[in-house]
Parts: sequence; structure tokens; C-alpha cells
Amino acid sequence: MKYFFNRLTLKFKLISLFFLVFTLSAIAENVYIIQLVNNEYLQTSRQRVENIAKIISSSNNTIESIQTPTFENLALLQNETEKIRRLTQVDFVVVFNMQGVRLSHPDKSKIGLSIVGGDEHRALKGESYTSIAKGTLGNSVRAFSPIYNDEHQQIGAVLVGQTLQKINQLASRTSQSIWFSLFASLVVAVILSLLLSRNIKKILYGLEPTEMAHLFEERDAIIRTVKEGIVVINREGYITQINNEAKRILRINSNKEDVIGEQIVDVIPNTRLHDVMVSGIAEYDCEQNINGVVILTNRVPLLVNGLLVGAIASFRDMTEMRQLAENLTGVNRYADALRSQSHEFNNKLHVIYGLAFNNNKQELIDYLEEIIGNQQAESKLVTQAIKDPIISGFLNSKFSRARELGVSLLFNINGELSPITDISITHSLITILGNLIDNSLDSVQFLDNKQINVNLEINNDTLQIEVNDNGEGISDEDTQYIFQKGYSTKGDNRGIGLYLVLASIDELNGHIQLCDLSNKKGACFKVLLPLKAIYREKVTHG
Repeated sequence: MKYFFNRLTLKFKLISLFFLVFTLSAIAENVYIIQLVNNEYLQTSRQRVENIAKIISSSNNTIESIQTPTFENLALLQNETEKIRRLTQVDFVVVFNMQGVRLSHPDKSKIGLSIVGGDEHRALKGESYTSIAKGTLGNSVRAFSPIYNDEHQQIGAVLVGQTLQKINQLASRTSQSIWFSLFASLVVAVILSLLLSRNIKKILYGLEPTEMAHLFEERDAIIRTVKEGIVVINREGYITQINNEAKRILRINSNKEDVIGEQIVDVIPNTRLHDVMVSGIAEYDCEQNINGVVILTNRVPLLVNGLLVGAIASFRDMTEMRQLAENLTGVNRYADALRSQSHEFNNKLHVIYGLAFNNNKQELIDYLEEIIGNQQAESKLVTQAIKDPIISGFLNSKFSRARELGVSLLFNINGELSPITDISITHSLITILGNLIDNSLDSVQFLDNKQINVNLEINNDTLQIEVNDNGEGISDEDTQYIFQKGYSTKGDNRGIGLYLVLASIDELNGHIQLCDLSNKKGACFKVLLPLKAIYREKVTHG
């Protein structure tokens, strides 16, 4: 039954609803009005027959005819009562004596017979009243009035009546116009429902309500399941939509129902969503700090048929995006490290092959001892101090890259770095070390004497990283911009390395600064990282 009802069109539902409502209300109203009309006619008839009865009972001719009931007087009484009956359009006028015998009646054959109805006894006792009883003409409204002589002695009574059948006929004539108005109302209701359904269908783009509800459920499901946080406001700045991801990112603890309908500034104090709506200018890929969370957000005004109706913001947690970037950076650095080692290994194989082919045994032995000795010394220095295998392997790969570029890369490690359990923190350290070393490699690539020093000092509380080179250095003008996203002096599509370094350091609650080289040539970066941030299981955003 429910499935059948849902499949009905909006037009059919509206017509059926209007028809049912109008029919029921009109029928109820008409029944009520007809009842009022009938009661009004009945009351009017009561009053009219009562007045006529009083007039006839006080007539001198009536009194005289009853006191002296001669043939002439009774004939005169019959004529006068009939004349009054026809003029007043009542159904009967009956005069009877104290014995209840009729002295006049519309039907002459009933004159001389006793009155019927059973309601005449009070009249013979001198009482004036009205009643409803069944006489010879059927159920009627009957009015009784006693007749007195000059000595104030009752000598008879007058009965004036109107049949209920006639009263109902008069009332039905009035109700005919009421029923006609009912039919006209139903016709108008059907026409209006057709026009209304057509207008509603136009507003709903020709969709039925069930289809609209299905689209709304789909939209709600999409908003609820997307990874981005979404917040929508109307023109007055009230929140009309917010998904669970937005509440999670912004750390909003209220239920969704509690947030919707609230002012955006009360829920998210420093949002610019209302400003974007007022200005009508969209903002894309903007960083913003809300409730201590840095987000990357797009804010766009909402336009419907060219009219501004609100604004929408979609955003992601910058921490999560940085982690993705760091993961990608880490993968790229692992690939670069493997590529460098593979390239260096191939070069050495070619040298070994050449020496063996030419039967230069002593030179081959010396060359192999040199390679093995250098690699053992380099690997031993890093491996003894850096116990984390990923970071240790990464730093060892930098020796291969440096040798490939002809750079003297020296590591000075004081202390011991234990294995790190949180892989995201490992990626952050690789991002910091890799970008700083790669920047130094780029800085010294055109020098004859290429030198890079990496100093690592691990104590009880802090990991200190210092990377310096003898390159061209950083100008004072560039110093204030080097950590900005997209800023670079090396050309287009650069300027992401130091930005990721700063983001990773912020994630670990650390600090970075440029070292004072005391007028020496080159650049030096010094990073301080608290060990409690490196070895805790979960990093808390700073």
C-alpha cells in the first residue's frame, strides 16, 4: 500500500487531497448550515403560528361565535379562520370548545369531531404554548391559545399549525443553493490543484517529491562520506550543512543537530566564510588556523539563478596533507638514493671490468681495497650512531650521491639515535635531512672545492641537526622568504623543500634557524628537535 502511494504522481495526490478536503469540509459545513436553516425555519414557524393563534383567540368574532354557536355564527367562524389560514399560509387553523370538539377546520368533514394529537389538554386549562405533535395532517408545529369571554371565563381554544413536511420543503429550497456552491467549490478546487501541481513541478524541475527526496538523500550521503570537511551557510550567516569530517577536523564536539542553525561565527570564531559571502569573491587553497588546527581551505559563494544565497567551505587538515607530501617526498628520496647507488655501482663495475680485462691485477686490488675501505668507514660512522635502519640507510645513500657529484660530504655524529617506532616521524626526519642536504648539494654544484658538513648531536633531550656548505649562501633579502611555499631563487616549480622542512619541524614541535657563519662563505641551517616528540607514539599538533 505504501509502495503504491509513493508511486502516485504529485498531480494526482494534490487533486485527491483537495477533492477530499473540500468534499469533507463542504459536506460537514452544508450539513451544519442546513441544520441551522431547518432550526431557523422551525423557530420562525413556531413564532408565526403562536402569533396567529393569539390574534384569532382575541378576535371578538371568534368569541361571539363560540358563545353563541348558531349555524350562521359557526359558518362565519369557518370562513374567517380559512381566510386567515390562506393569508398567513399556515396549514391549518382549528377552533374548538371546552369539550375539545372542533368548531372550524380546513377539512369541513372533520368539524364536530374531537381534536387529535394529545397535546391539547394544557390549552383547555388556559395555557398558551407550542408543541410538535401528529394531527390529522401529519407531524406539525402547533400553537395553542385559550379563548376567554368578557367575564374572563375560558370558552375554548385556538390551534394554529404548520406541518413539518412543508417546513422541510422550504428549508430544502435554501439548501439547493448551498449544494450548488459545494459543487462549484469542488470544480474550483480541482482547477487550483492542477495549476498548483504544475507550478510545483516547474519549481522542482519536473521531479516528483520521492525523486527529490532520493536526490537529497544522495547529496547528504555524498557530503557525509567525502574526506574533505564541508560547511555551508545561508545569507544570514547561519549554518545549514556541516559534515562529520568538518566536525572532526575543527574539533567540534557538538552534535550535528546542535550546530545546524547556529551562527557560523559562534561555532568557528575566526572563519572568513561570511566575508567571502559578502564580497562574492571565491578564495582557493588558503591556509588558515582554526581552533589550533591549520587547514587548507576553499571558500566559494553560493549562487542560485544569479542570486547570492550563501557560501560553502571545503577544507583538509594541513597536517594530513603534509604527511602525504612527506610520504611522497620520502618515496622519491628513497628512489633517488637507490638510483645514485645503482649509478655509482655501475661505474665501479665498469672500472673493475676494465682493470680485469687488461689484467691489471695490482691496480684492481688497490682499487677494490680503496672502495671497500671508504664504504666501510662511511657506513660504520653512520651505522654505529644511527640505529634506525631507514634513516641510517638514507644517510649512507647520500654518500653515493655526493661522490657522484664530486662533493665532499662529511658527517660528524655525537650521540646515538635509537630506532623510531612511528613511521610518520621517520618520514619527517628524512624530509628535514634530505631537503637540507639536497639544497646544499645544489648550492655547491658549480664550485671547484665542494664541501658539505652535516653535524648531528643527540643528547638526553634534543636532536640537533646542523647542515652547512661553502656555496653562495643566502642573501639578507631572501632570508625572510625562504620558508614560504613556492618561493625559490632557482627557477619555476621550486620552493617546496624548505616549506616542507618547516612544516615537518612544526609537527615535531621543533625550531629552525640560520647559523651565523662569521662572514664565512656558504649557508648553514640549524634544527633543534625535542626527543620526546620523536619517540612518542603519537605527535600532538603544536
